[in-house]
Amino acid sequence: MAKQKKNEILEEQKRAREEFLKLKKIQSGELEAGPKYSEVAIVPKTRKEKIANFWFHHKITVIAVTFITIVLSVLISQCAGRTNYDFEVVYFTYNPVLDGQLNKVGDYFEKYASDMNDDGEVNVQIINCSFSDDQQNQQYRSVQLQKLQSLMVADEKAMLFITDAESITYFDKLSSMGGFFEDEPFLLTKKFYDATKTEEFGPLPEGLQLSCRTCEGTTLEKNEAAVKSFTEAQKILKKIKEN
Repeated sequence: MAKQKKNEILEEQKRAREEFLKLKKIQSGELEAGPKYSEVAIVPKTRKEKIANFWFHHKITVIAVTFITIVLSVLISQCAGRTNYDFEVVYFTYNPVLDGQLNKVGDYFEKYASDMNDDGEVNVQIINCSFSDDQQNQQYRSVQLQKLQSLMVADEKAMLFITDAESITYFDKLSSMGGFFEDEPFLLTKKFYDATKTEEFGPLPEGLQLSCRTCEGTTLEKNEAAVKSFTEAQKILKKIKEN
């Protein structure tokens, strides 16, 4: 036992002398020092080590790609579920109504409209711009008027307008634009009120009238899509008058 221990001591002393001589040779330039410990790549061996190593070096990229993928998925899902409307009708009166009261109005116009975007369906959107002209909430009034004005100026699908005797004077005041509507408004009949009546809200206010805006002399005049919508509006208005 003592002999074995003595041999181990001698071996340790031998290795120490060899390491000392190697160090002296490195210092003198006879041997290359080799890479530093910090420069030596540590190669992961187990699956767990490989995953940890990948995450350490690429976690920012993984997080960024995951976030972008989620955002794109949500946007694509929203776009896929969004209705592509063929036509739009603007509802503008100083007698405010809820959006829910206008759901059947869209159904009513869909009976007379065409599949303009060739998606196999006819969808008409009713855009609610109504508000009370004497209400205290001036901010809501301003928002509704801004929405109406943007539709008047640039919306190529919004060609038919539902108004009443009071709200239509708003368009008459816009003298700088000339006559906004093509012809005199058409007073909607009992068939319209029967078709748009709901159990929850009852019939819409009486005295509603339908008008088609003009494209001539406006920024929409040279817009092919707007001209197509204008032609469709004329057809819808004619069918409603005949029925």
